[in-house]
Amino acid sequence: MDENKTKQGVSVKEIESFAKKHRFEVFFSLVFVLACFFSFVMWGLCWAIFAVTIGGVLGALMPPKVGGFSQKVFRFFFKQEHTTQLVLAVVGLILSIFIPPLIFLIVGLHGGKDLHKMASDSGASHQS
Repeated sequence: MDENKTKQGVSVKEIESFAKKHRFEVFFSLVFVLACFFSFVMWGLCWAIFAVTIGGVLGALMPPKVGGFSQKVFRFFFKQEHTTQLVLAVVGLILSIFIPPLIFLIVGLHGGKDLHKMASDSGASHQS
């Protein structure tokens, strides 16, 4: 009779498998959710909006610098051994809890950089 029941819920093994396949998506989603929650609890929404705004302006004004710095950070991260990468990921999660405006500043930087790139690409292809 138990065999006829439909499976309800997700097993731990399925969650592990999903997290291994989509580790970046899971990590960044956790960072953003934690930063959002703790921004409400500890810092207030004003600081998050201010940080995104400053990041967006800086990202739009200096897209090559933001892109170059990000590439250096990711190269450094991926040069480390697996254990060190896990420690750095935990540090990122802790930063999203205690300093959420930093996470929003980074999001703003990349948002401004990417908007600048999209506008430049669209303008260049439109003028041709």
